[in-house]
Amino acid sequence: MSEKRSRDLLANLKRLHSNISMNGEALRKLVKKYDKQATDRGDDILTTSLLPELYSASVMNAPAIERYIEILRDKLVVSDEEEEESLDEYMTSIKEKTQLTSSSKDALDVQRRASEMFWLHDLIENKIPRADIPMLVAHRGFHCVMDHSGRRPLENSLSSYESAWSAGVHLCECDVALTKDEKLVLAHDSDFTRLALDPSKNKKVSDLTIKEIIGLTFKSGTRPPLLLDVLRSAQTIGGSARLVVEIKAGNDEAGAALVRLFRRHPQLIERCAVVMSFDAYLMHRLRTELNELVDQGLALAQVKLPELLLLTVAETPTTTYKLFASVTDFNQVDSWLQHEGKPSLDGVYLQFQHQMLQPNGLAALRALSAQYKVGVWMMLGDPDDNVTASCLIEGGGVSYVNTDLPRSFSG
Repeated sequence: MSEKRSRDLLANLKRLHSNISMNGEALRKLVKKYDKQATDRGDDILTTSLLPELYSASVMNAPAIERYIEILRDKLVVSDEEEEESLDEYMTSIKEKTQLTSSSKDALDVQRRASEMFWLHDLIENKIPRADIPMLVAHRGFHCVMDHSGRRPLENSLSSYESAWSAGVHLCECDVALTKDEKLVLAHDSDFTRLALDPSKNKKVSDLTIKEIIGLTFKSGTRPPLLLDVLRSAQTIGGSARLVVEIKAGNDEAGAALVRLFRRHPQLIERCAVVMSFDAYLMHRLRTELNELVDQGLALAQVKLPELLLLTVAETPTTTYKLFASVTDFNQVDSWLQHEGKPSLDGVYLQFQHQMLQPNGLAALRALSAQYKVGVWMMLGDPDDNVTASCLIEGGGVSYVNTDLPRSFSG
């Protein structure tokens, strides 16, 4: 079988496995709900008779499909060392074919970049309270929110994270997507049109292999990094350099790929502080898979697993999977973070609301933070400054505050 046909078969099997898992979970919950009502009425329950039939049915044979998927993966995926050698050779060939030019603008660009880095180092060393630094999260690294590469690195690029960590930032946030050949790559959008040197190449990340993505050079001349690249940089820099990873809703396979990455590289697990998503089903499933990772005997006695946080919005959701959380009412949070009546997730990552800065809002945040880990994320245009961050951290007791680190941050 050709590689293309093998990859197509793998993609179809993964879709089938995802559908079986979701349908099985939905049916199981429906049976549980029926049994609860049946018990109240004094009727017979279905769990003992129907669920065994459900799980033994050939159409629900997820373990067999998982074995087929792993067989295909073994045939298609080369070792990490072979992959890195292949990527290095590919990058070398690209560089040899690319003619670089320089101009008088180069000196000005260098001055601008140097100015930004001096400012960041001064901010971390002299302008921000030391106690607040571990809670600040550099949104998509130290980057330019207008996608300009003349002053700062582009978002979700390796240099955006290395610049932040080297300056003393502890935490950086990133978005991940899964490539066609099952590599976790940093990407916020479904494609790279906004950041690519050639925006006409606008295929979805999920339809591209990692080699094809490398060919989609960023405006800055760099390539989209693998999550593995960024975690290794964090490990090399050391200290408190860690990632906050967002998985897009509906991307269950990215969660499974993250667990596989942890299994292959357990030394990198501690470099991932948080994993978060708007997708509650995905997050609870990720908790189950991480627990299974520990149960399988991985040497995790001294390893701190990432905290799992559920993202929420502050306005009426436009999509069904997003959860609305108002600072005036956190009553539903308990149920969101539980699975089958048991604690599952570690906390919530709330969208910023101006009422959070008022006395009653800060009191509500403190009460929630006493029970769970709490983060706050901002929209462009929300107050992104040292005063707001300190208020949320010191007054509200939150553990994480996202920031784009604008020049106005220190006032």
